[in-house]
Amino acid sequence: MKDAYQFVEDNPHPRLWRIVAEAALEQLNFGVADKAFVMSSDYQGIQFVKRLKKLDDKVKQKAEVSAYFKRFDEAEQLYREIDRKDLAIELRMRLGDWFRVVQLVQSGGGDDSLLSLSWNKIGDYYADRQKWSKAVHYYAQAKNVERLVDCYYILEDYDSLEKLMSSLGEGDPLLTNIGEKFASVGISEHAVKAYL
Repeated sequence: MKDAYQFVEDNPHPRLWRIVAEAALEQLNFGVADKAFVMSSDYQGIQFVKRLKKLDDKVKQKAEVSAYFKRFDEAEQLYREIDRKDLAIELRMRLGDWFRVVQLVQSGGGDDSLLSLSWNKIGDYYADRQKWSKAVHYYAQAKNVERLVDCYYILEDYDSLEKLMSSLGEGDPLLTNIGEKFASVGISEHAVKAYL
């Protein structure tokens, strides 16, 4: 590492400094990495090194470096080896990998609210791609009634929408929404029930 650093110092170029910084990160040599990021004018790299220095554990540092180099499975594995599923879940949440978050939570790494959030995000994923049947499945698991109403309406699944309406308590604000949806397609009997 010293030879490489000396060579780049004698023949400076931002790309060479970047290579030295990345090699220093792999070796957890934060002093060299910091200097190299400064020389390559990489502000994000400098901030990343500062954040790494604050971590109290070498394995956590290695995991963050793996994530920095987009080796996410390796980073997750390192977190799991030190029995920190919470950090593995946090990593997957930052990535938006909600399918993996569900797997980690179900294997004993989180609580019901996190599981519900994950199912909602997966439902959103399918809804964004207009795969409404799959979205319904995940919204139902998350007990997200508001989004279920929209999905059933789009799917024209009025029987399920009526069952959902029956399960809601009197005075629920969603009943007005359901009534409007039934009225818009001419199912006045169910619309009246929703408004009452």
